Amino acid sequence: MLQTKNMANQTIAEKRKILNISLPAKLYFEVEKLAKKESKTKAELSRELLRQYIDEEKRWSEIRALGRATAKEFGIKNEDDVERIIDEIRQ
Repeated sequence: MLQTKNMANQTIAEKRKILNISLPAKLYFEVEKLAKKESKTKAELSRELLRQYIDEEKRWSEIRALGRATAKEFGIKNEDDVERIIDEIRQ
């Protein structure tokens, strides 16, 4: 079982981990250009973009879960079922 430590009691080395990545040259220069435009380092920009991506993935995961629950509630198995329900509502 993994134990989580209180962040306040961690050393800097424990709070930070290094992630080295390789990018295609074109993407690297796009990141570099955007970082300069935003007055950020490439590392700051990368962290921000990763946080946004993770947050967005969590949000979409919740939306998909709600969609599955709704489909189950209404017995929706495919697009034809959606069309049928829409037609029923319109009548």
